[in-house]
Amino acid sequence: MRSTRARVVLVLLLGLVLGLPSVAHARVSEYQVQFMPLGNTGTTQLIVNAVVSQDTSLPATVQVPLPAGASVVWAGEILGNDPAQDPAREASVTAVPGGQLVTFTLTQSRLAQVEADFGAPTISGDTVTVPLTWVNTAEEGTYTFSVVFEAGAGDIKIDPAPVGEPVGNELGEKLYTLAPVRLAKGQSFTVHVTYTRGATDTSGGRANTPLVIALVALGSAVVALVVVLVRERSGKARTGQPGAPQSTHSELERRPEDEGFFFDE
Repeated sequence: MRSTRARVVLVLLLGLVLGLPSVAHARVSEYQVQFMPLGNTGTTQLIVNAVVSQDTSLPATVQVPLPAGASVVWAGEILGNDPAQDPAREASVTAVPGGQLVTFTLTQSRLAQVEADFGAPTISGDTVTVPLTWVNTAEEGTYTFSVVFEAGAGDIKIDPAPVGEPVGNELGEKLYTLAPVRLAKGQSFTVHVTYTRGATDTSGGRANTPLVIALVALGSAVVALVVVLVRERSGKARTGQPGAPQSTHSELERRPEDEGFFFDE
């Protein structure tokens, strides 16, 4: 009798499992890492995009790598239109050798994004110095790194050297993009950045030039990159939207000057 009852329970459980919608594991085509050495919080701020392969069916579970010590502020999907409509997703953060993995489910888009705060840079007088050592905690993949500098930044030094011209926005901030690199799982890549605050930047830059043009010039496999920096989504990410990781940094609330932070026309 007990054996029969156990078989019935097992059959019921199998029926429940088979009846659940399947969630695929997302295959990532490219990771895009943007970091701002000195963001509006006084810390280094990170944005990591995971571009999921078009042959991945949705819903799909994606894992987005982060360095050790980074604190997730927002995780979700980028739909490519109004940033206010980008849905936040419940995410789990797991410590792994070399860093962290942020895991959540994509249901509407194949572009996952994680925003994070990442410590404070070294500031000596007007000079800001910060190294970003990235360990690929995910599967082997292609990475495109870029650096965003505050308005007035000068004497900019980036190692490895960026490619192409910097892209500017109306706030005077500029973005430099590095050549894509292929990183094996566990492989590290370091970007060293030094600049002077409040200086006159003589490195050029084209105001309001779409970043996607720069990426096409690099031969990036990404057809279009949605450039959404931390402050563009800061109001939504930190005002208790369902599913959004919460931050204790009240100073991160959206300010009037935060509007229009896209690098586009």
